[in-house]
Amino acid sequence: MTASNIGDSIPHPRQGGQPHPPEQGIGQVFSSLNRKFLEDEVQRKAKKVGLPYFDLKGFPIEQAILELVNVEDARAAEASPFYREGHDVKVGLLDPNNPNLQKIISPLEHRGYRAELYLVSAPALEYVLGQYRRLPIPSLTLKHEATVKPGVESVAKLRQLPALAKEDKVISASDLVEIFFAAAVTMRASDIHLEPEKNLLKIRFRIDGVLQDMVDIPSNWHHLLVTRLKVLSSMKLNVTASTQDGRFSVRLPDKVLDIRVSALPSAYGESIVMRILGNEDLGVSIAKLGLIGRASKIVSEELQKPNGMILTTGPTGSGKTTTLYSFLQHLNKPGIKIITLEDPVEYRLEGVIQTPIDHASGMDFAKGLRSILRQDPDIIMVGEIRDYETAETASQAALTGHVVLSTLHTNDAAGAIPRLLDMGVKPVTLAPALNALIAQRLVRRLCEHCKETYRPAPEEMRRVKSALEKIPPKAEVTIPETLSFFRGKGCEECHHLGYHGRIGVFEIFSVDDELEKMIYQQVSTVDIKRAAVAQGMMSMQQDGVLKALQGITDLSEVWRVTEE
Repeated sequence: MTASNIGDSIPHPRQGGQPHPPEQGIGQVFSSLNRKFLEDEVQRKAKKVGLPYFDLKGFPIEQAILELVNVEDARAAEASPFYREGHDVKVGLLDPNNPNLQKIISPLEHRGYRAELYLVSAPALEYVLGQYRRLPIPSLTLKHEATVKPGVESVAKLRQLPALAKEDKVISASDLVEIFFAAAVTMRASDIHLEPEKNLLKIRFRIDGVLQDMVDIPSNWHHLLVTRLKVLSSMKLNVTASTQDGRFSVRLPDKVLDIRVSALPSAYGESIVMRILGNEDLGVSIAKLGLIGRASKIVSEELQKPNGMILTTGPTGSGKTTTLYSFLQHLNKPGIKIITLEDPVEYRLEGVIQTPIDHASGMDFAKGLRSILRQDPDIIMVGEIRDYETAETASQAALTGHVVLSTLHTNDAAGAIPRLLDMGVKPVTLAPALNALIAQRLVRRLCEHCKETYRPAPEEMRRVKSALEKIPPKAEVTIPETLSFFRGKGCEECHHLGYHGRIGVFEIFSVDDELEKMIYQQVSTVDIKRAAVAQGMMSMQQDGVLKALQGITDLSEVWRVTEE
């Protein structure tokens, strides 16, 4: 184990920080003085024991660091890792003679890391240990989990539940939960809905963004299921008239899934929704996102620039996170430091420092963004721009040599610019900061095993031709002479849904000199959209129609997700 001067390698969050406010309450002053006295005592102790000292209070702790050590072991050793640089991991501790300290060192060395020890104060260590509650990996923080084995037979078991109920077969709540999750994982569901009605309990799965009715089971099973799920997710059993949130884990043969649970009172009992995290593949390359023509060219060119801001827009569930993660994977190369700020961190990216928002400690996107800028990143991803402070800080970061990726809630790409201006960002800041804007939705892919050709109705064909005729010449796409369309009829492979997976439909434009001038003039969304189309931007609907012609999706999906 070695020790080095941490101040040389880690930017402290208070270096170059803001000055104290001119007036403080007397309690705040005494609290500050007591803390300074305590830190001075620890600093003197560090010199006596021959270890470097570091003030951890308020230091931004990345999630990946906490995942290196079990929280119970960290508390027993009164120590925790708090920073990693290459193969060196910085560990803060209270007592170098703690007999449990090896429980911290051994896991690190087993993974090929070298531990560097630093003396810290008890409040500072407690601050770090408190960060474990933000971890989405339940195996580190939660005692409750269910073990399931997904497979085709699990879907059959789910569909057989009404028959078992008619035969008065006894089935435990634990078995029911495991059947639900095994079937949900097999069918690639993102959510499980338990919806009580007057005489039954409706089970629905959200698959590829669309809710599917799976099975109706007796209403007398509802209470048993709710009780079991509340126990698993550490909710209060006696609270039924107000909302509750919880979480637990589901262990598969090859991985552990994090389950977020929401309970909501309804007329016939509590409605339960369970979000399954980790059941989706976010490792999508840019080539597989579905970008075509000039849109693909713009993204490729903009990601090569050393600074500037790229924004994705769209409603919740439109694939914005997947798109940004694919950009990060493309940019994640040796010599590049990437830091993300997310609410919450739901998926791990190797080689990327991912920092979760912590509302309990007052760290929102704006404060978190200011903190990570002091970590000297090359590329920053901000989960969402919600307010002026975040928008202004992100724009300034893009102007000062950083690549900034983020999301915004607007209906289309052109609407993002007036939205940012309405937030209060000055045109003189926004215009040179913006590189590209992307709006997107997700359409379901047709199942390759059962898709078949068909001829749309005359009215639908007129609609298709109208969309194709308006595609701008600079879009750099090829429209086939013969228009062929496909649809899925349903088969065993797609669980008789006709679809398997999703793909994006996009509208993308870059901010060129002409658009910069328009931002300075604060023109309307209509004018910006007109300029983007002249530049070669296709609408999401036009992009979808082209994908339908390629047999990737069908027209009903295109109309469903792009209808204004």
